[in-house]
Amino acid sequence: MSKFISFVITTVTIVNCQLAVVTCYAQEIPLGTWRTHHSYQAIHAIAIGNNQVYGASSTGIVVVNADNSLSTITRLDGLGSADITSLAYDAPRSQLLVTYADGLLDIVKSNEIVSFTTLKNSPTITGSKKINQVVVQGALAYLATDYGVVVFDLNQLEVKETWRDLGPSGQLWSINQCTFLNDSIFLATQQGVMVGSLTDNLLDFANWKRFSTGAFTNAVDAIASFNNRIYAAIDGQGLFVYEDGIWSLQDFAGSDFHSLNAGNQLWIMESDNLWKLNASNELEQVTDIKIEQPVFATEDGSGDSWIGDLRNGLVSDRSGAFESYIPNGPTFSGGFRLSKNQGHDIFAVSGGYTSTFTPAGKSEDVNAFSSGSWRSEGTLLTTDVTDVDFTSTKTIVSTFGSGLQVVENNNAILYTNGNSPLSTNRVTASAVSKDGIWVTNYGASLSLHLLKGDNTWESFSFPFSAAQYPTDLLVDGLNQVWMILNPAQGGGLLVFDRESNEHVYLTEATGSGSLPSRQVYSLALDRNGFVWVGTAAGVAYLNPGQALSGNVNSVKPVVNGRILLRDETTTAMAVDGGNRKWLGTRNGLWLFDAFGETPIHNFTTDNSPLPSNEILDVEIHPVTGEVFFATPRGIVSYRSDATESSGSFTNVKIFPNPVLSTFSGQVSISGLATDARVKITDIAGKLIWETSANGGTATWHVRDYNGNRAASGMYLVIAISQDGLDSVVGKIAVVN
Repeated sequence: MSKFISFVITTVTIVNCQLAVVTCYAQEIPLGTWRTHHSYQAIHAIAIGNNQVYGASSTGIVVVNADNSLSTITRLDGLGSADITSLAYDAPRSQLLVTYADGLLDIVKSNEIVSFTTLKNSPTITGSKKINQVVVQGALAYLATDYGVVVFDLNQLEVKETWRDLGPSGQLWSINQCTFLNDSIFLATQQGVMVGSLTDNLLDFANWKRFSTGAFTNAVDAIASFNNRIYAAIDGQGLFVYEDGIWSLQDFAGSDFHSLNAGNQLWIMESDNLWKLNASNELEQVTDIKIEQPVFATEDGSGDSWIGDLRNGLVSDRSGAFESYIPNGPTFSGGFRLSKNQGHDIFAVSGGYTSTFTPAGKSEDVNAFSSGSWRSEGTLLTTDVTDVDFTSTKTIVSTFGSGLQVVENNNAILYTNGNSPLSTNRVTASAVSKDGIWVTNYGASLSLHLLKGDNTWESFSFPFSAAQYPTDLLVDGLNQVWMILNPAQGGGLLVFDRESNEHVYLTEATGSGSLPSRQVYSLALDRNGFVWVGTAAGVAYLNPGQALSGNVNSVKPVVNGRILLRDETTTAMAVDGGNRKWLGTRNGLWLFDAFGETPIHNFTTDNSPLPSNEILDVEIHPVTGEVFFATPRGIVSYRSDATESSGSFTNVKIFPNPVLSTFSGQVSISGLATDARVKITDIAGKLIWETSANGGTATWHVRDYNGNRAASGMYLVIAISQDGLDSVVGKIAVVN
């Protein structure tokens, strides 16, 4: 049977320096491209520019334009790193300076970003290269770093000099901040305040005056110049003022400080409070429902306040009342675990325990990504959430301390040690099966539970101590439960069959799993029914049908003569529609073929917008093939060329169509029957290209067999199922 399909015409526009494709399926991004999902809920640095205000989260910058519209600057736009520490605006040259914890300096000007790697890559700087603050003074930028002060020439765009080893005897002192008064520069250091005259040779540590007695034997957290005085903030001591050569305690004895910033008034951020001190030495607290955890504040040329808040993002009274300026994104900056529901929405949780498996004390909403935007699931539990799972009618939320929440038809039931077998209330994961909802209970003798459809429970224990510490679980095609056991408590895998009431403990021992290591961190079930296991010493897979046989050994794929990812800790795994394996590690991300023997991609922070090389989880949108990666510094996604499929053609789409001269990527043909053959011909029937689908998606690089760009014109797309019984024909236009 053959079907003819027509395709929606698309248009291409440039939005915020990124390629945006507008169609009836507008949330899609082109094949081989990235999308960032940064949170702007926590802003810690602000710079006032020419008709724009910049607010920095750890991984991106929100820009508020004069008309209150919002845009962002991310690694997709050319930012050179993640973990932003400071911003400053250089008004004479109309450029934004961005600094990072790894020592990188970015200069953003007219949609161009130039990264200066000299300091980051300097072999002469040992230890931390963190830039704590950047201040613009005339034609120079002063960088306060963990090893000294770097003076950067903004006209020549080069380092002028570096003041290092500024301690009393020339030892290393870290510099937290700097400020200026008259012809002197004042430094907030790890031990007191230093001052030097800008007319002296400040390369010589002997030319610095040090205030390092009394309260100033402690680290000075912030320093600012206001009203011809110097103000210094010291945690636990208070706010000190320097006038006429004398330091005195001004206020805030015993307080903990976030920052000081001077403008028309002195802004003081201490604890969860925001204060401003005017030139008459009058102190006023600034309060509002939007000001919860202020860490930075300033004002623009119109006198409007701009506040960086760790809960409410960039906050301003520009429009009268205080309001937040937050681009769409998750409500938290890191990602712990990802999942998807039956509607293919991608869900993210922030995590509930530390590396030593104590409650993290996080209070963050479950977040969901759908139709190109994020939303907060405010009706679900928020404290130390470890996992979220779904049936066709239920949402299941696991927490590390508050138990298990099950929501159905807007009715929520909370299961704890008071009304269920969950003895510790520490639930690390859940998984849905035909029997009900499997739940892992950390630190309990009854560590595995089944919540059945009638809301009754079954509980299970196992005769070895490691089984009391499950961290994750998976249900295979035989309805067996696989549990990852905490490596710090013995490690390994436990496989349990409820129907036969049998279990097995799998380790690195021959005949008992033969895993690369008993330190297991991730599991995935592939299209062939095999269970893939990620460990601290490589990746292997097992046949579930042999798991309980009493003699089972894993298969270890070999790449270049070595076990797959032998030298990596594989922390996350996912299988795409082409049965290929996405493997996340602490050193980046890999894509291998179905057998784990051929590498296809290797992404790191050096060649992609990944904010961190540590991959905590991977989830794949089954329809679009977009692969989501959770890292400690945020979430990003990559549009892959494989999707889930069935034996028939369903909602076939070509994207983009038409293909314009500005498009240099690959065209996606999705909704195909599994692994279908695809032929592309010109209108006269001449074969241009032929390929096979990865699951339900095939790609065309808009070239012929000779590598030449396809000429302008109409082309036919002919897709045939593997058994040859079903096919579709469509058209695609190329406009050069």
